[in-house]
Amino acid sequence: MKDRSHSAKYLILIGPRTARRALLFNHEHRYLSEVIDDQDGLMVDALLCSGIICELPGALHLDGIVPAAQLATAPLECFELGAAATASRTLETADASSA
Repeated sequence: MKDRSHSAKYLILIGPRTARRALLFNHEHRYLSEVIDDQDGLMVDALLCSGIICELPGALHLDGIVPAAQLATAPLECFELGAAATASRTLETADASSA
């Protein structure tokens, strides 16, 4: 079995688009790192292309990572990474089998 403890499963975006923080968490909901993107935001955009928006998992805690004041006021979005590609492949397989 592959060790996925260092692979990102969730991307959390906090704050407005012009000043957002991008945090990565693994499948066990453990914090991995913050994405430090350059000025053009291409790295975060690439991650967004590989994921779909989802509810923030209840087991995923932002305490100690994001100040409570920021959590209370800043917009927050959660993306499950890799899910868009998986869903797309599932749809293609279903379409092929029904043809």
